[in-house]
Amino acid sequence: MGEGETARIVKLVITSCWGRDPIPAEVTILAQQYGVSRHALLECLNNSVMGSTFSRYKTPALVNLDFHPTFTATLLRKDFDLGLAAAREREVPLPVAALVHQLVQSLVGHGYGGQDFAALLQMQADSAGVTLISEDVEVPDGLEPDHAGAQPD
Repeated sequence: MGEGETARIVKLVITSCWGRDPIPAEVTILAQQYGVSRHALLECLNNSVMGSTFSRYKTPALVNLDFHPTFTATLLRKDFDLGLAAAREREVPLPVAALVHQLVQSLVGHGYGGQDFAALLQMQADSAGVTLISEDVEVPDGLEPDHAGAQPD
């Protein structure tokens, strides 16, 4: 995409795209409260038009509560800080990004800064008074050739 400032802005834009996806955490907890397993809901989501490589990639963490960091909440907050500052510099409103920034800030403030930002699921569960238990289900992460768009041999 370029060098210097252009590369930095593209990186921040991409990071804000995947950081802006707290919705699975919210709807997963809602569905769980109605007896739908995280595994079943996310499989349905991933097989619908709403699914993405990214949602499939995060599914094992959400199903099995594995929040080891692939990208920490603290790093995501830093990138949101930088992205929002860049937007202010050019007078570009980012209302959804600003809202998600607050969720990520809350995640860090609640002690999840060193964990993967998928821990938004745990924070949402805590807010709803829901106790999460790993479903201990083997689910694909979407990075396998069959799920990443590769053609079979």
